[in-house]
Amino acid sequence: MNAGKRPGGLTALAVMNFVMGGWGLLVTLGFVANLAVLLDLIPKSAQLEESTEHLVAIGIPGLVAILVLCFLTASLLILSGIGYLKQKRLLGRTLGNTHAVTGMAYKILMATILSPEIGGGFQLETIIGLVYPLLTLLLLNTAFKRDLVN
Repeated sequence: MNAGKRPGGLTALAVMNFVMGGWGLLVTLGFVANLAVLLDLIPKSAQLEESTEHLVAIGIPGLVAILVLCFLTASLLILSGIGYLKQKRLLGRTLGNTHAVTGMAYKILMATILSPEIGGGFQLETIIGLVYPLLTLLLLNTAFKRDLVN
């Protein structure tokens, strides 16, 4: 394939990364807000108190670990999406593979630590969160291996 011609599948993968990465950054902001409530940086209302009682059981260290993994996964999605568009080996393939591993770890952590009421448990989002990284690993290391050469 010509070095200047990017396959449509690689472009589609990049677009999916941007969409999922943007969603991940929004989820990260939600965890920042929850952390601010738990640290009493934001005054609690009765409704807010009730919605954060599940997070109290996780504790500050657990919430910080989830927050860091969520931000890291979202950032890797966006950066690897840029790498796919530019057909860069390091930015695309390496960070894409790194995202796949951290993304699966993040989803497994979310499914096991958090209660279903706040995004944990085995849900449709968990399936998507595990299938997409597996699909990315497969595509980056087979079909698009020769396209990420720069």
